[in-house]
Order: sequence, then C-alpha cells, then structure tokens
Amino acid sequence: MNSVEKEKEQIEINAQLQTAKDELTAQKYGFTLTPELIYLIEALKVEGWWSLTHPSLCIQNKNLPFLRQIAIIVENLGIPVHKRMLIKMKFPEQEAKKEEISLTMNSQLLNFHLENSPFDGSRKAVTSLPYKESSLVLNVKGKSHTISLKAGEEEIEVESDIKAWAYWDLRFPAIRLLRFLSEFVGDKKELKIEPFLQRADKTYVASAFSALIDTEGSINYYGLFRKIRVRMRSPVYLKMWQGLLGKFNIKAVFGRNNEKEYEICIEGWEDFNKLRELGLKLHHSKRAKKFDQLLNSYKRHQISRGSAYDFYKQKLIEAGKPLTAREFAEKVKKSKRVINHYLTRLMKKNLIEVDKSNVAYLYSTK
Repeated sequence: MNSVEKEKEQIEINAQLQTAKDELTAQKYGFTLTPELIYLIEALKVEGWWSLTHPSLCIQNKNLPFLRQIAIIVENLGIPVHKRMLIKMKFPEQEAKKEEISLTMNSQLLNFHLENSPFDGSRKAVTSLPYKESSLVLNVKGKSHTISLKAGEEEIEVESDIKAWAYWDLRFPAIRLLRFLSEFVGDKKELKIEPFLQRADKTYVASAFSALIDTEGSINYYGLFRKIRVRMRSPVYLKMWQGLLGKFNIKAVFGRNNEKEYEICIEGWEDFNKLRELGLKLHHSKRAKKFDQLLNSYKRHQISRGSAYDFYKQKLIEAGKPLTAREFAEKVKKSKRVINHYLTRLMKKNLIEVDKSNVAYLYSTK
C-alpha cells in the first residue's frame, strides 16, 4: 500500500470514527440521527432560535403545513410542543406614541411591543397569543382597528382594515434537546454543515436540503425562467451546500445577490430532476406546489448546458446493458434524431463502444 492509499484509508477511518461519535452524542440525549431529526436540525438552524443559558427554543413561520411537520417530528421525539400565534399589526397612525396605543381581546388589555421594520422603518404592534380563533381590537389615538384570526389550511387567516400578519409559533424548550443542539451544532451564529451530514448518504442530504428550501428557499418560474434559489448573508454555509450538492452531481451556482446577501442558484430540468431523484420532499405547501409545477412545466427535458456528453454516457451506464438507439431514446425520453446525434458524437470521441454485428447497432459504455 503506497502513501496515497494509506492517507485515503486514514481519512476514511477518521470519518467513520467521527460518524460513530456523532451517533453516540445523539444517543446520550435519547435521540437517533434519523433523516427526520436532521430535517429538524437544519430548519432550526435557519429559521429557529434557541438558548441553553436561558432555556428557550422556538420556530415561527406563516406556513402551517411546514410547522405541522416540525411539530410531528418533535412530538415523535417524546417532546411536548406548545403552540402560539405571533401577530404583527401595521397601523396608519405611525406617529402615535406607545401610551396612545392599546390592544384588547374580549375587553381585556393585552401586552404588546412596538417593532420597527428593517425595510422601510415603519412601526408595527406585536403580540403573542394562544393558538386559537381570536378577535383583537387595536386602538390608536382613539381610532379602533379590529383584527380577526382563524386557522386556515395553509396559513392563519387574518381579516382587518389594517395590514396584519400572523405566524404560527412553536415552542419546545426541552433541556435534553437544547443540550444536544449545543453539542451537535455548536455555535449557531456561525451557520455551517455538520461533519455528519457531509459524509451522510443521499437520504439525509435530501432531508436537510428540503428543510433549507422550506425555510429559506424560493422557487420561481414564468415563461422560460425557472430557478430555485437560497439567499442569505452566510457565504460559508452556502458554499458548503454548493459542495455537498456537487457530490451528487447537482450544479448549484454560488454568487452575490446584492451587497449584503449571497445565493446559490439551481437551474435546468436536469438538475431539478436530480433533486427529485435525490429525494427532495418539501413540506412548505406553497413551495411544494411550485416545485411540482416547475417540473411539470417542461415540454422538453433539457440537459444542463455543457453536460450533454456526461449525461448520455451516464444514462448508458445506468442501463446496465447494450441498447439500440431506439431503446436508448425511449429510456431518456428524447427523439431518436437527438439520440443518434449524441451517440455519433460520443463514438467520435471514443467515449462509448458500438457493436455493429447486428442490423440495429448496440451501444454501451467502455
């Protein structure tokens, strides 16, 4: 065994030891590192907040199906989930002082605080309530605004004469979960992909990336524009995701979105389909629908730019046996004319083998 082989062997041994250590860390707190737990961890890292010093843990989102999935995972861990609503109300009387504002429910005064928007500097009254149908009255300088709240299928439905938003707020500050997160994730202020996930199989990677898209992703298509993006202020974390997806031959382009944000971007049917084959399963109802619509919007299954030769060669490898041009066309859902074009190119580049002993040539990989 030469030095290069010894080094590779040592790297593999170290990786196996680290995986075993991660699994023991989970077991120490009564958990098993399942894809569902990895989904929860990634969602909490991006969308949640926790503190072991002052025991607290919460995650908020407008999309109810997404948070229902979070609640299911947590409850399956044997941890109770406390459900509340976070309501933000933007009132027109922006110059009002806090002492000129009151918030009531059933004539009972409620606590609230004022929050400044980071986007336009506007102020909102913010309060937290138990998760149930409610009706609030916001009184600002003698003018009353009624806000009615009830749970819908996808969001908490809000009816009001002013702009108001409602988020489902899940809280589950179990000490053993907080201790596990602190040890497994480390400093949550520095977003990164944990070593366990970097070595995990596609089931775990798909689960974690699903959580990332559910929490921070955007899926858009109109006309010929189709794109999945994740935008945030953490270039290290996004670069790590670019590398991890690359291990599964999924191309994610890293770049700047603006002066403060970075992004990774996935485009093209081939890479979208690879995400589906990886096992991407979205629980954010609106993004799940958009992903299905995006995939179904293609009339032709386009190959990523510059990767056609690799794509067709890989499909021949996956076939596991020699195929005729017609059989190959049916397999990859392309016209026989297109397939003949690329098979000829692959032959000229000496990348595939051709058996010409039959009337219909048989193509296979070397």
